[in-house]
Amino acid sequence: LKPKWPSVPPLHRSFPPRALRSTWRVLHTRRAMGAAMPGGFNEKQDPPTVLWIRSALGVQFGLDLELIGKDLACFGIRLVVTTDSGQAMRAVDATGLSLRCVVQNWRRSKQDSGRRFIEELQHRCGNGRRHVPVLVLAHAAVESEALRQQVAALGESVADYDPRAAGGYSRLLRWLVQRCVGIEKEALFVRHAEAEHNVTNDWNLRDPPLTAKGESQARSLAAALPVEAARAQLLVTSPLRRTLQTTLLAFGCAGLPVLCEGALQECGDAPCDTGSDIATLRQWFGNVPLFSFERLDERWYVKEGPNETRRCRERLSRCTGLLRGRDEVRFVVVSHGNALSELLGVGRHGGRGLSYENGKSFSNCDCRPFWLVP
Repeated sequence: LKPKWPSVPPLHRSFPPRALRSTWRVLHTRRAMGAAMPGGFNEKQDPPTVLWIRSALGVQFGLDLELIGKDLACFGIRLVVTTDSGQAMRAVDATGLSLRCVVQNWRRSKQDSGRRFIEELQHRCGNGRRHVPVLVLAHAAVESEALRQQVAALGESVADYDPRAAGGYSRLLRWLVQRCVGIEKEALFVRHAEAEHNVTNDWNLRDPPLTAKGESQARSLAAALPVEAARAQLLVTSPLRRTLQTTLLAFGCAGLPVLCEGALQECGDAPCDTGSDIATLRQWFGNVPLFSFERLDERWYVKEGPNETRRCRERLSRCTGLLRGRDEVRFVVVSHGNALSELLGVGRHGGRGLSYENGKSFSNCDCRPFWLVP
């Protein structure tokens, strides 16, 4: 957790989570590539590959393959496109062990061709004791139960949804990424609602609270609870006053445990970005059973050591390691604008110009889903 999805109304776009590559890619820091892999595969030269078979008459559902290729590239995945089964089989041979999955068109008038391709692919890969999964993506598959049963009998998958509909593109991208690189964790990243210093631009306000408008923003987020939050297993929040208030108002009714994590505090050392001691936090939130400050170091808010501005990325990397080491796999993370920009590689701190507007910084109460991949 932007896009420019094809033909999807703005209010119904379902943005796929961005990749968190070993430090939440997008969590955007690419791991070093090049280690030798079994079977002679070298990740630097041969990234995980998706083979997409489209009709010569057009792409399934009018999807934009250029944009899809950019999204997959964020995960270190290459997209290879062909227009017929013969080309596809040559691409299978050329890509070798880097081929991780296939998206196949299936035309009503050429159903035997679709079946024969899957059988031939299974035969070739079976000789090497491997399986390359196939996803049949076609209007015919959405409309025909008999076709879906035929593909299932072949041991492959069918997209029984329209990838242009709300949630459809995210489902498609998840299927591809899961089979190419795997998905370790999911997180919905949320910036706190509007606080007093956001309005006054007075950075000397110490640990400022939310404004009345900010409280309303957080309650509105609770009323329109994102699906990622509804499926979350743990809330992780910065212990600054404004993030605690946002967590309480937006997600307090979710019934989830809360982890107060000092590593998520804002990057700067201005008073407005400096938290409060545990005694003060207990004075403010002591009657809120949702929050426990037992894990916080007594000097968690002091801008020294890992909390220094120049060591912000190091500190946030530790936070990713902490989430990676937990048993939960789905999180809501509430933090700050600059911290999220550094952690996720968005905004002025390194946006990549993705195929949706992920390059923008987080606004107040903005929330975006991300995946953590190996």
